[in-house]
Amino acid sequence: MAVKQLSLFDQQPEDSNKFFTRKRSWSAAKHRIMLRYIQAFCYSLASNNTYINYVDGFAGVGKYDEGIGIENFVDNSNFWQRYKTEFLDTDGSPLIALKCAKIFRLEERVTLRCFFTEEKKELNYKLKNNCELTGQGLPYKIYEPQEFGKALPQIINELEQYPTLFFLDAFGVKGVTFDQICYIANYVSKYKGELFLLFNNRTVARHAGHYKTVYEKSSYQKTAETYTQNLTKLLGYKSDLDWKPKWLEYQDQEQKFERWALEYFKSRLKKESSFKGVASFEIKETYNDPRPQYNIVVGSNYPQKAFGELLNEFFWQENQSLFFEDDKSGKNHKFLAQIWERENNEKIFNVKPIIIDILHRKNQDWMILKEVITLIILEMGNLGYLNRPKYREILLSLYQENIIEARNLGVKGNLTLDSYIKVVK
Repeated sequence: MAVKQLSLFDQQPEDSNKFFTRKRSWSAAKHRIMLRYIQAFCYSLASNNTYINYVDGFAGVGKYDEGIGIENFVDNSNFWQRYKTEFLDTDGSPLIALKCAKIFRLEERVTLRCFFTEEKKELNYKLKNNCELTGQGLPYKIYEPQEFGKALPQIINELEQYPTLFFLDAFGVKGVTFDQICYIANYVSKYKGELFLLFNNRTVARHAGHYKTVYEKSSYQKTAETYTQNLTKLLGYKSDLDWKPKWLEYQDQEQKFERWALEYFKSRLKKESSFKGVASFEIKETYNDPRPQYNIVVGSNYPQKAFGELLNEFFWQENQSLFFEDDKSGKNHKFLAQIWERENNEKIFNVKPIIIDILHRKNQDWMILKEVITLIILEMGNLGYLNRPKYREILLSLYQENIIEARNLGVKGNLTLDSYIKVVK
């Protein structure tokens, strides 16, 4: 699918008041994923629920002065072309959610209720103005300016035990704590839903960089303590006992600390929160971006569906769109498609031994092939590495090589998604 050039804009400004002048490429990617997931989330749960909730914890002003990455995506989507959509490149996450709610209302499928918070008074005021026209007649609420943590208990109470999609895009490190995430996880585990959290790799490293064993001045130490305390609150109670030694160990190794911090954060969420699954995906500026600035961390009540089916495919499609991004005219599409297929074949070759090992550990009993694909995706933990049809290709080759056996074959004796398979002992 074609998308507009995503690298026209400079890096994210440090001043959040200037943030909404131009949408950055990572925001465009985030919004495409969000657009896909709101639709999938609501359709998946609509048959059993009258209401579905969407919570945007750091909503900003709701739109950008200049935008990218949405209109072409929608125009090239078979799903969204079924509707008279009003999505714009300048839409921020609140307007995207409200426009989705409008579509669901017209379909009479489900009612999407939206809850927005924005701490800064000026941004909160603009948010109300920007949502007023789009949100007319829709169930949504914008809380008065306050810290997200202060509004959270009231939000949870007003969700009324309906499935909820939480979206937290805090500006940098400060704004959300590990304890608040666990609080959300408790709700999700009881009433279904997911949490999407933007993990700012570089800001995490910059906060850790304020930590030193010795300070020249007490004023420097006081400033550093503010930064380090914010990082500790995000990574979890007493996490400074873990991350401070790691910072001293990795500070001279590019990206080493920020990658460690991400895995540490995910590991603690898996162990200490009520989420039944935690995964992440790198948000890249370009396909070969050597140092992605952000990861989307997802906590789910039902990771088999959320990770193994929906998000894995969404992230793979996002990678695919980035790969073809510079071919605006389409003249090189055939050539690039060959390279894309070659790269996927290399991935298949590299991952095949890992999959065989997973099957030996996890596939001792008969399982349906499509469930085995989900199992492989969850065990690998690398969402979007390959799409489900590519994993199926691998399993077909393993069947032909007699590494797995099968029963309940198709009419022509072929291995189908509903066939039962298990590894040959």
